Amino acid sequence: MELRPIGVVRSPFDRTTMPPLGAPAAVEVFEEFAEGLLHLEKHTHLWVLAWLDSANRDALQVTPRGCRGEGDKHLHGVFALRSPARPNPIGLSVARITGRDGLRIEVDRLDFADGTPVIDLKPYFVTRDVIFSATNAQIGRPASREALRNSLLMQAMQFHGEICPDLERAVDLLTEFRAAVLNFVDPAEIEITAPLSRPHLIDALMGMTRATPGSGSLRFGTEDQVVIVHGGTPYSYRLA
Repeated sequence: MELRPIGVVRSPFDRTTMPPLGAPAAVEVFEEFAEGLLHLEKHTHLWVLAWLDSANRDALQVTPRGCRGEGDKHLHGVFALRSPARPNPIGLSVARITGRDGLRIEVDRLDFADGTPVIDLKPYFVTRDVIFSATNAQIGRPASREALRNSLLMQAMQFHGEICPDLERAVDLLTEFRAAVLNFVDPAEIEITAPLSRPHLIDALMGMTRATPGSGSLRFGTEDQVVIVHGGTPYSYRLA
């Protein structure tokens, strides 16, 4: 097998300073691959595949970042994680294109350090790549309330498409619920009642919790409040 880098990541961060969820960055495509960018403008998002050249290629089990300090009971196989440590250290990240200047593609967020070789770009297809019904068991916990809020904000924005006041209200509401009630743990089951008059807030709640009307986990009400039922206990949040 032979891999050829087709470009390189440009980021203000290195491996030691990279924020957990990544940061705005760019991919600079090499001149010899310029023709491969024809009709890139048809897509808003890209899968960026990178070669994590400084990663550990020998480890098959690691402890996730959110479980560190809790012993070997939290070991995971590298194929069950997005850890850079793996036999073939290929990194995968989806990003929104925010601009383009020739061979330089600006994106909203990458968690690859500056100088990381890029081995491929693939368009994100809404007809194939969106699996809203997919589920994951929680791996570790957010390091802080701020880290939790940033993660929820990203999920809500990716579903709704933009940041707006009601989206931020939903993010703050769910951050408070997850931190104060659940101690940062993902709820196994949750039921939400939200006001039908707040469609942006509903979008945000769906994006963050995967609650849907069809599954019965999302209902609509007339009062200006959100009610979250967990473990048989209702928690009411009035909207300012």
